[in-house]
Amino acid sequence: MYLPLLAAIISSISTFGSSPTSDFPRKISASELIQLVTAAQTSSDADLSQKLSAVVLTDRLSTARLAELERRMPGEKSREALTVLADQSLFLPPPPDVIPADPAPNAAATRQMLVKIVNYVNTTVRQLPNLIAIRSTNGFEDRPGEDRLTSTGTESLSSLPIHWVGGLKTEVTYRDRLEVEDKGFKAEKRGDGIGGLITRGEFGPVLSTVLADALKGKITWSRWEKRGDRTLAAFHYEVPEDKSNYHVQFCCVVEGYDANNMAEKRVFNERSAYHGDIVFDPADGSIQLLTLEAEMPSGGLVSSAGIAVEYAPQEIGGQSYICPARSVSTLQAHTAQQTGAVSRSNYKGAPKTFLNDVTFSNYRRFGTEMKILTASP
Repeated sequence: MYLPLLAAIISSISTFGSSPTSDFPRKISASELIQLVTAAQTSSDADLSQKLSAVVLTDRLSTARLAELERRMPGEKSREALTVLADQSLFLPPPPDVIPADPAPNAAATRQMLVKIVNYVNTTVRQLPNLIAIRSTNGFEDRPGEDRLTSTGTESLSSLPIHWVGGLKTEVTYRDRLEVEDKGFKAEKRGDGIGGLITRGEFGPVLSTVLADALKGKITWSRWEKRGDRTLAAFHYEVPEDKSNYHVQFCCVVEGYDANNMAEKRVFNERSAYHGDIVFDPADGSIQLLTLEAEMPSGGLVSSAGIAVEYAPQEIGGQSYICPARSVSTLQAHTAQQTGAVSRSNYKGAPKTFLNDVTFSNYRRFGTEMKILTASP
């Protein structure tokens, strides 16, 4: 079965950063990142952006800490570099200072929490009203160094670290348990727009499909997490390929050339095993964060792919519902020009990273409202 959300669709051939060495990028914790930003308060936007691009996080940067650091950024370049850091960290465990030393639940309590998650997923999709929201996407890519053949000769491209390439704001409608983009909404495009990595389906399919797959695979207790005054719980799940409904797609693989020497392409499409975490409120089973990371075969065209979705309460039509607030999708693929025999195994060079940062806002009920006013006597 093909799952729209989890299929990473690349519509343009265009490592988190350049190929790493022993010193670069430097690994730091979320706490050390805060210290780095504090020490760089007099730095220019370009200088701080360069410092942030030279590090990667070893634990998750919370939404609250991200918001605090964003206010301290001197400009757009450093803000974009911070976004990349935070997005990449969403797949990591939280920092040690928010993991309480509480004992793990016993088997009976664990089963009870799992039942609450199942009940929540089975009801949340059905109870979510028809709604409209604004989806704002910022796309980031890196550029591995490459010598590319062109009609006029060989073109040498220098490597670039991951950077912002474009943005797109669209209106998405969730109606009758289906997610569709509103064709009547005039999309707002910035930069080159989003021509690469595209995801959809955060409003329901990802929860039900991942949970159904995980129940057929393996679910184990992971940890407690503190978030404000609440204590959340986390399960880790693993789904083997034969139980998976997760497909990774990539456009495009060159199959050959026609009589006019035009490339004949097809979409790369493979079912993959995957794993991730489910972070939830143990009181009612409501999911707060869902992560998914594909297990791609080594040496393949696509070396990694994943998606993470954060959920938060939203007021819609005077009632509170837990809806997607933010999602991050990533994919790494070998896109360097083919040489020799035409086959997907012949893509050369370092993998190229695609990353999308998506936020959802301006939630409102889908439909119309009408008031009837009676005439004065």
